[in-house]
Amino acid sequence: MQTTKTKPKTAKDQIRQIIKRPKEKFLTPSQEEYWEILGKNQITICTGPSGTGKSYISIKKAIDLLWDEDNKYEKIVIIKPAVEAEDRTIGSLPGTIEEKMLPYVFPSYCLIDKIIGKEAREKLKALGIIQDLSLNFLRGYNADNVILIFEECQNASPNQMKLLLTRIGFNSKIFMSGDIEQSDKFKDKTKSGLFDVKKRLSDMNDIG
Repeated sequence: MQTTKTKPKTAKDQIRQIIKRPKEKFLTPSQEEYWEILGKNQITICTGPSGTGKSYISIKKAIDLLWDEDNKYEKIVIIKPAVEAEDRTIGSLPGTIEEKMLPYVFPSYCLIDKIIGKEAREKLKALGIIQDLSLNFLRGYNADNVILIFEECQNASPNQMKLLLTRIGFNSKIFMSGDIEQSDKFKDKTKSGLFDVKKRLSDMNDIG
């Protein structure tokens, strides 16, 4: 009796099996413009007040790109500075690094759940297709075929922004967003890495 070998599933196969094609949904023309800019550039920097959809649109675009067969993106990595509101620390947290990071990335997971559902998000996370990393431990990390989503950038220093930007590898994107006027770490907004990177990287190719 002759048996046939089953072709191993690629990351794209697994993604498309777990989630349906996301629907385009925008509340304002600016959100749709932001969605288009994210697709056209390798690095996108978005600044603006809270409640304008910065996080939602960047996560939605990342999921759209992850699902699309026409590119090589294999995972989404969410990064946030471990800074509490008004820099009021909640103290040392128990558990692994991933467990310690959960309070900071929880809002991002809530948005993913809103877009594809909690069950789908948990399956993708179990497969390593959705990950979260601490900004403090990025040294030596190379992002190939990855979409890096870096939120609350106003709480990162210029050196931390440089660390993140130099992680980008082949077939990768970085989505950066934050509110320069709402830093919990820098009283002088000009000291924020988001302010610095916006000034330095304006009018450059592949940066939107």
